Amino acid sequence: MNTTIDRLPTQQPHRPPSSHLPLSDVQHAVRAARHHARQVLTAWGVPSDVIDDAVVVISELVTNATLHTHRGPAELHLLVEGRQLVIAVTDTCTDSIEHTVPHEDSTDDHGRGLAIVRALARTFGCHRLADGKRVWAQMELQAQAA
Repeated sequence: MNTTIDRLPTQQPHRPPSSHLPLSDVQHAVRAARHHARQVLTAWGVPSDVIDDAVVVISELVTNATLHTHRGPAELHLLVEGRQLVIAVTDTCTDSIEHTVPHEDSTDDHGRGLAIVRALARTFGCHRLADGKRVWAQMELQAQAA
């Protein structure tokens, strides 16, 4: 699994399916993001196993955004790029995730959500913005064979 910091997956020239959800209500942001993602991904025909994993990734990323956002709301973006689902959460916290991803042998309690993202996503990273950051994860649209 690759973790890439400060760059997004490349965009394709055509307009793939995408969705955007502002998360201004911090108290209910995680629940709203999960509900929105399930509805959108189901409508796009994403396999239920992939949706289940995507909802876990979204829960972790939105939880981190709401815990660390001090000056404003977060946003959830969903995008299909070829055979990949891209999940991106934008917030106004300028801290990178680079130092919060625990090592596999770490006993630190912080960063466990990103360890879950690392386990479920094909790749993930953080892109710095002028007024915050965008943390993203890429997942295969095909369910993994057991």
